[in-house]
Amino acid sequence: MKPSSVVWALSGGSAVAVGFARFGYALVLPSMQADLQLNYAQAGWLNTVNALGYLLGAALAIYFVARLGNRRLFIWGMVLTTLSVLASGLTHDFFWLSVFRFVSGLGGAGAFVCGGVLAGVLGTRAIVIFFSGGGLGTLLTGAVLPWLFEWHGAAVWPLAWIAMGAVCLPLSIAAILSVRAIAEPSSRQVRASWPWRRCLPVLVAYFIFGLGYIAYMTFMVAWVREHASGTAGPAMIISVMWVLLGAMTLLAPLLWARLFDGRRDGLPMGAALFVLMAGAALPLMLPNLAGIWLSAALVGSSVFMVPSAVTGFVKNNLDRPAWGNAMAVATSLFAIGQTVGPAACGWISDRAGSLSFGLAVSAVVLLVSCLLALRQKPLG
Repeated sequence: MKPSSVVWALSGGSAVAVGFARFGYALVLPSMQADLQLNYAQAGWLNTVNALGYLLGAALAIYFVARLGNRRLFIWGMVLTTLSVLASGLTHDFFWLSVFRFVSGLGGAGAFVCGGVLAGVLGTRAIVIFFSGGGLGTLLTGAVLPWLFEWHGAAVWPLAWIAMGAVCLPLSIAAILSVRAIAEPSSRQVRASWPWRRCLPVLVAYFIFGLGYIAYMTFMVAWVREHASGTAGPAMIISVMWVLLGAMTLLAPLLWARLFDGRRDGLPMGAALFVLMAGAALPLMLPNLAGIWLSAALVGSSVFMVPSAVTGFVKNNLDRPAWGNAMAVATSLFAIGQTVGPAACGWISDRAGSLSFGLAVSAVVLLVSCLLALRQKPLG
């Protein structure tokens, strides 16, 4: 594989772990709920169990990354995630769907954490490209799935999973082959200690980011169905929204390259969080098609830049053997926030009697995360 193509192949890991397995699920769930007659508790559980798998995967990476290495954990993560996406279309049994969603989160954490670390070996630009790869899955699912369900009904949701899994297969193979050209940054012989207390602004901001962003990604489709009006139908509105989100994610490396290059403080993370907060709040202030679609563009241009910024901070401030452990710790905190976020937003919305109120709170949470990230100073 040519060196110039390694990072693009590696970014398939982000496309599979996030674009298809996590964000694509948001488009499939309403049809699964309708066809399987799932109540809200069951539908929520399928989201929660995936987040629990992600949390466990990130926690295991803390323990195993020095022993097994980032490359091996990345490969296993890609295999587990791809197979679980395919398997989700092969059963109607709620127990097995829960198992596959858990495995998808477990594998996705390994692919996302270790893929980011391996991208760091290739440079700051490679980090941004890797995380923006999630936009490919978002774009493709947004372009196809809303129309699939509009034309053929909710009962075709297994086909959606199988189709996503079929696309994940070549992306996973390319990503797995790419890691052979990347040096392993972790080492059993070198002690991977790092000054975590001095990284607290970034670490806590990443936890709060997990709380805030996931509310938008979980509930925005439902909010659009409740509030959008006009000549465009729900399929058109949601499809354009998801395609814009994915397309802007793919363009994000061009937009953020100058700011991200070599910075050792929290400014890149804070800037990305500010744009994300603006995107999350925009449809609440401008509840029409322009507000919804511009919101998707802003969120797409920034949401994957937050993990890019955290990975860049780790790369530019810590010794290479500590990268894997530091990213696993950061991702575990993020995963806790991501697990709590949807339930918290739903609880707040139920109490207030308005989903808009819950989404507004999530935007405020993102602002707090932004302000905290800006307090992070270089470590050296």
